[in-house]
Amino acid sequence: MAKPVSIVLVDDDPDEHLLFREDLTDAGVLLDFQAFTRADEALEHLRQRDIHPVLILTDLSLAADAALTLIEDCQAYLHGGAIGCYSGTLNPEMDELCRERGTSFYIVKPVTREIMLQVVETLKGITVEEHDDGKVSFVAE
Repeated sequence: MAKPVSIVLVDDDPDEHLLFREDLTDAGVLLDFQAFTRADEALEHLRQRDIHPVLILTDLSLAADAALTLIEDCQAYLHGGAIGCYSGTLNPEMDELCRERGTSFYIVKPVTREIMLQVVETLKGITVEEHDDGKVSFVAE
């Protein structure tokens, strides 16, 4: 049986949390969603909850390279999920660096339903489940 994928968003701007949730919810994406303003809080959440599996999105502009540290530190807590980063601009060098550290994808904002569906199509072990009402959710195979 497919298990729902928990989404963890890490962005130091709480407005981004609201926009992410509202944009995707309005677009028909059903979310099991937690958001954090600091990477260490997100990592502690992952340690305490032992969430299986998880899809983490982190903003690249977190202070003091916290996004790069989070990418490395959370690998043990993905449990078949994935971590990706997003930014307001395309930066191929940063994309490569993030992939070297363990990300599976790099998104340029805004994060939309279409972009999330494209991302999930590239991930191993996570798929899109379509519902009769036109909504979608992300599940582990």
